[in-house]
Amino acid sequence: MKTRDPVGEQKKVRLMAEDFDPEENENEEFIEEEPEPAFVLTRIPGVGPKTAEKLVASGYGDVQKIAAVDAETLAGAVPGLSEAKAEIIINEAKSFLEETAAEAEEKGKKSKRKKSTEVEPTKVGLPPATERAHEDEVASLQTGYDREKKELGIAIGPKWLTKYERARVVGARALQISMGAPVLIDINTAPKGLFALAEAELRAGALPMTVRRTLPSGEHFDIPLSILLKSTKFS
Repeated sequence: MKTRDPVGEQKKVRLMAEDFDPEENENEEFIEEEPEPAFVLTRIPGVGPKTAEKLVASGYGDVQKIAAVDAETLAGAVPGLSEAKAEIIINEAKSFLEETAAEAEEKGKKSKRKKSTEVEPTKVGLPPATERAHEDEVASLQTGYDREKKELGIAIGPKWLTKYERARVVGARALQISMGAPVLIDINTAPKGLFALAEAELRAGALPMTVRRTLPSGEHFDIPLSILLKSTKFS
């Protein structure tokens, strides 16, 4: 039977304490790994994993870089990518950047409004319990514009069709027509050209489509095009 050696155990504890350097542990920083560029690109509507990998391999692994290039250049750089598809991806990237910026700006405005409503508490004498009035209801921070959007069913973004969303819809519709989709307006009075024809269908409100808006978290909302057209002004 082995006996305990208190002196030896104390030496071991002392050595372990000396080896521990609290300053060294405090200086250690947690380094968060950045997501792969291809994964970030898949957040753009219409860009799947394979297309995202091709974009990254061709030097277009950044959303802002895609939004700044023209369709002809992008189609020529990415193997197997048509110019029409490139136009859609570019418009999707622009719309994604615009929606992200608009969402951040809207959150900033709400934060400022919330801070402006905060006031210093005033010390007052409380009346007897039998005379106390009902507590005031907390006022909603929603503006009339926010309530109108909620009634229309628009969760994020403006209540109108943005110029990038408009270009995205026209591009997608032009691609459908080029693949044999039936024309939804009178062909005798319709303008010539795929994009002009798609634009005319959009202005006439004849497209039964939805517009997808995506948050930076990846959560998305599909909004009927007909609702956005009610507040959209065409020049």
